[in-house]
Amino acid sequence: MNIEISIENDAWNELDVDSVADECVEATFSELKLNGECVEICMLFTDDNEIRTLNKTFRGIDSATNVLSFPATPIDDCCCDDDECDCGCHDHDCILGSVAIAYETMQRESEEQGKTLENHLRHLIIHSTLHLLGYDHIEAAEAKEMENLEVKILKRLGVEDPYQ
Repeated sequence: MNIEISIENDAWNELDVDSVADECVEATFSELKLNGECVEICMLFTDDNEIRTLNKTFRGIDSATNVLSFPATPIDDCCCDDDECDCGCHDHDCILGSVAIAYETMQRESEEQGKTLENHLRHLIIHSTLHLLGYDHIEAAEAKEMENLEVKILKRLGVEDPYQ
């Protein structure tokens, strides 16, 4: 698994985003029993101004948000467990998608919710990785499934249920 990290805001330097991203993505893939060997995820650690621009450009919403996920290639098209396959997944990384996280919104939410920055970041990375893997929370049943997975994965990392 390859996680490409881009940091556009110096405030992120107080956190070890590389390690947090690695542990969260690996825990997500492990919980879902997925092979992430040939997967690449791009993560942008930015600010409210940039995420507002992205949100307006890609979703038509003119406001900042905590995290945006941009799926690229479905996981089923990225990796296979068959050594005889001809999809080429063993020859290069398949871009699963990209994630952008806004520091100021994440910081404000962590304070409002009484969470550490690092634990809230873990939650946002897991949440966005699930989006890249095809999970969503538009319908109530989907939302419940996604929340349950988030709670399980966070528990693996020693983080309390963020929905309590």
